[in-house]
Amino acid sequence: MISNWSLPLPLEQYLNHRVVIYFFSDGQWIPIKYCRLAKAIEISQQAQQESASEMLLFPVDLNPNFFNQQLF
Repeated sequence: MISNWSLPLPLEQYLNHRVVIYFFSDGQWIPIKYCRLAKAIEISQQAQQESASEMLLFPVDLNPNFFNQQLF
């Protein structure tokens, strides 16, 4: 699914925060790389252009495989 909707880029003060790049495969989120937000955005955009694959960025302390468990 291709969407024209996008999020604005984060404020400069957040670009050095550590995040995890995740890829969704076979019903699970797979962590690919830990890095700074600025680098993660660059990697994600490059991957989307080259392979049309989508990667999502999450804070280091948030595991998307356990969303339901972390909310309570």
